Amino acid sequence: MPSLRPLLSILLPMVVLTSVAQAHVHPIEPIDDSPLMASRTYEQQLIDALDGIREQRWDEAMVQLEQLIERNPTFRLAQLVYADLMLARSGVVKGFGGANGEASVVADLRDEALRRWTHHAAPPPNGKIPPYLLELSDNQRNAIVVDQERARLYLLRNEGGRAVLMENSYVSGGRNGMLKEVEGDQRTPIGVYFVLSHIPGSRLPPLYGWGAFPINYPNEWDRHLGRTGFGIWLHGNPDGNFSRPPQDSDGCITMYDRDIEALAEFIQVGHTPVIISERIDWVDPQLVETQRQELRSVIDQWITDWESLDADRYLAHYSPTFSAYGQDHAAWSSHKRRVNAAKRYINVELSDLSLFAYPGERDLVVATFVQAYRSSNFNSTSRKRQYWQREADGQWRIIYEGPGVWRDR
Repeated sequence: MPSLRPLLSILLPMVVLTSVAQAHVHPIEPIDDSPLMASRTYEQQLIDALDGIREQRWDEAMVQLEQLIERNPTFRLAQLVYADLMLARSGVVKGFGGANGEASVVADLRDEALRRWTHHAAPPPNGKIPPYLLELSDNQRNAIVVDQERARLYLLRNEGGRAVLMENSYVSGGRNGMLKEVEGDQRTPIGVYFVLSHIPGSRLPPLYGWGAFPINYPNEWDRHLGRTGFGIWLHGNPDGNFSRPPQDSDGCITMYDRDIEALAEFIQVGHTPVIISERIDWVDPQLVETQRQELRSVIDQWITDWESLDADRYLAHYSPTFSAYGQDHAAWSSHKRRVNAAKRYINVELSDLSLFAYPGERDLVVATFVQAYRSSNFNSTSRKRQYWQREADGQWRIIYEGPGVWRDR
């Protein structure tokens, strides 16, 4: 039998590059004995086969790949690795994708292999969470966070306002990468978004598979920065496509049909946040708790100063760059001074508060809450969204205020 050692440096060189790091990580376990996301079972069998190649257990790797292809014949990456292994066993080593002559297809599958292996070799450390989930409201059972660099979606659950990692799945994003700016640029946005609705696959072209969950791109911050475009969805893959290359959509986040079907059970339209980041730097929950307490204190002081009827104290919480309801800071200040002058008292209570740090931005936090406002001459209850930013003097101030997303099934 010819030597298969060239596979270690030609077929999948990332196996060598990450083998040391792999020995020092502790993968997150699923919430029960079987993965919630069906694709992870297939992915793990591929990883087992790659481990077999790395450790020169060729026959075992071959059996793993044969079984995997039989179980899931639409897993194109598994088919390619299997074909390469067959070529290598016959003494013909042409490099990764040597069994497929289409350079673009090979490049896409190599990218998928690298990103899947990167997640396997360096999974989120136990006990760490994404830094964005400062506080989940009582009405948000779960949160979704996407790491575009690793082509990974993470599902987290709400435990008393704190996020706990549940599951993960491979996903695909925009053809031209990250940070959507203009309509048609085929990029996936970075930011804090919310699920707006559910569209079943029966009402969509086959491209969307099981169905879709539109999100609110462009959000308030996107519009503030002049970003354009629409129709960014979380959706399934077409029939016959287990996975797509990591960069293959027009900007949407796409995933295996059975995975999005399972994920749908955890999505609440109008409530579930979808936070899309360039890359997640997993942190200790205590760091998140410290920032949460800081923002809570800032918001409490904003309410106290509002209730004081001292317009100067109240308006000090608003940035000179503030804009909302068609007003800039000067117009807002003038309006609020007139309103406060006519009050004998003001009482404000917040509920259903969520706080999310904005990915890709320094010291920017999105707060959404239900505001119960009572005064001597006017009462109202409304859902509100604010963007708070720490400014050059170190103070947190409101740079945007408006109605929050609120849609039910």
